[in-house]
Amino acid sequence: MKTVLIAFALNLLVMVPVKFMRLLTLSGLISAVLVGVIIYTFTGLEGWLILMFFFVSANVIGKIAKRIYPLDLSDIHKKGGTRDWAQVVANGGIAAVSALLFGLAGTPYALVMFGSALAASTADTWASEAGILSSKDPVSIITFRRVRPGMSGGVSILGSLSSMLGSILVALLWYISYAVPSDNTYILLASVVAVSGIIGSLADSILGATLQGHYWDPHKQMITEKERDKDGNKLELCRGIRWIDNDVVNLVSNVISVLLGASFSIILL
Repeated sequence: MKTVLIAFALNLLVMVPVKFMRLLTLSGLISAVLVGVIIYTFTGLEGWLILMFFFVSANVIGKIAKRIYPLDLSDIHKKGGTRDWAQVVANGGIAAVSALLFGLAGTPYALVMFGSALAASTADTWASEAGILSSKDPVSIITFRRVRPGMSGGVSILGSLSSMLGSILVALLWYISYAVPSDNTYILLASVVAVSGIIGSLADSILGATLQGHYWDPHKQMITEKERDKDGNKLELCRGIRWIDNDVVNLVSNVISVLLGASFSIILL
């Protein structure tokens, strides 16, 4: 109980100011605190600090990128920069479930799953936030045709390198936090975390280019990820599935990363 209370107080201390900075909605605040409490309780301060690395780095990179290259993506993205509960759960929910599994079972597989989930979220977010600084428009990961910056499924060299770096750094933090001295297996497991995160980010781009719903806005003569126009009218679906949005894609890519992490771990151990 003492650990839970400390976790709750610590997460409130961090997330309430973030809410006033308009980085989280009220539902996002509640969800972020819940995710943070679960991760702190079952993976310790080390796991919580990895979560904070993802959260802080994503926002810092995003702020820096927007200052260097202010780009209005409101015509494309369904949601703005203030994260709600769905975005929090899509990026941190699978990590929280993995942390809970580790707390209940204590197996290293669950710990690798936890790291893989945060590696995937970090890789995808770094790719998106840093990718807008690319000197050239991204290309579709499926057709290799140029797409507008910020469009799901678009990739660039800068974004891809940022994705790999983000995943590797999470894996390094995971290794520093949980490696057992003189046990070389943890080097392999950290590599699993890094590779799973990179593949998860790649899966995110593929799903974003294929299954995520995209719509044609006849007034603006452009493809958008918004289901409705400014007047609230439903837009025509031109690609993907209507109920699959960026949050669903993020969640599924996290699941893919975690399943890969678990599978590779079982093989290695």
